[in-house]
Amino acid sequence: MAGRPLIPIPASTPPELRTLVQRLRNAKDASGKTFEALAKDSGVSESVVRRALAGKGVPLLETVEAITRACGRKEYDMARSWYAAKAEEVLPGTRKLGPKMVTSRAELVDSMIFMRIEGGYPPLHQLEKDAGSDEKGRTRVPHSTLHLVLHGQIPPTEKLFTAFMEALSMPAAHRRHWLDAHRRLFADAPARRAWGQPPPPMSDEPPAITSCEAAERALPRLEQDETVKRKTGQLKEPDDYELLGLSYLNSPAPDFLWPEYDEEGLAEAAAQPPAQEDVDLREKLRAIIDRSNPA
Repeated sequence: MAGRPLIPIPASTPPELRTLVQRLRNAKDASGKTFEALAKDSGVSESVVRRALAGKGVPLLETVEAITRACGRKEYDMARSWYAAKAEEVLPGTRKLGPKMVTSRAELVDSMIFMRIEGGYPPLHQLEKDAGSDEKGRTRVPHSTLHLVLHGQIPPTEKLFTAFMEALSMPAAHRRHWLDAHRRLFADAPARRAWGQPPPPMSDEPPAITSCEAAERALPRLEQDETVKRKTGQLKEPDDYELLGLSYLNSPAPDFLWPEYDEEGLAEAAAQPPAQEDVDLREKLRAIIDRSNPA
């Protein structure tokens, strides 16, 4: 395995990552060490060294620094190439901004990701551990909350933002400038629910709607159903005879006899209340909407 040469860097490798990998390969060639010797001197396995020099992904910063030391090169110089490659991987096409240049909340969140990159891109669990706990024993930077913040789903509170920067060992002077930017951008952000406070009660019932809202929802459905029935032949259009009240001229002969009524039956039928005329439901819905929307 030690004698197997590396394949060329893939053509699909991003530019910054290609620069980093090529510099690592040049450092290895200049040192004259084999992969076996380089793995022994760097303290990482030979497979990790080969993956770092393959160009298929950004290696860990610790791996780059260990390989750089083993090759006799300066770690800081190689780390700058790693920062550029990691930013290209995590935030492609995004430019790093200073605290005074940040003008939106999304840019501040991107700046937090850049801070994490400059800190070696530690896992969220490691950041939670490095931030420690407050005076009441509560976690200052919960990894689940930080995950939501870095994905733009919830705003970062000032306490979490401060603890996040402290966990990354940012100098106090830089933290003050970033806190000013945070207060400028998140001054009107809604307050989060306090620790231990129960969430507001949730109801399974849908919110009540007014008659006007119900009418506005029902009217389009009614017209759509009528259109479908008309296209499929389920709704019959009235012909001229029906419009003139002469539908019997266009109807088949009845196959039954009209019943005979005596005087008592006619009197009973006359006493019955008149049947209500059919009213178009669409007209009712439109009337409700018109009453609810004053001119």
